Amino acid sequence: KRVLMKVGVFTTRSIELLLSKVEAITVHQSLTGRLLGYGDIVLTGSGGTNEPFSTIQSPLAFRNAVQAASDARIGHSDRS
Repeated sequence: KRVLMKVGVFTTRSIELLLSKVEAITVHQSLTGRLLGYGDIVLTGSGGTNEPFSTIQSPLAFRNAVQAASDARIGHSDRS
């Protein structure tokens, strides 16, 4: 499984990380961002690579979805 993010309309930027390689997801939200439901995300991969994404809608929901997928992957591999 992997995390795939694509951002942009005219110029797009995308990143793809294996779910097993994501070490941290940092969410930054200003007061306005919390009120309007957007924020910035920084994905930290193994080896310390940081991939920032600005003005992402529902950043906490994104973080929770990645964490749930990671937990499910870990739980699945424990049962094998």
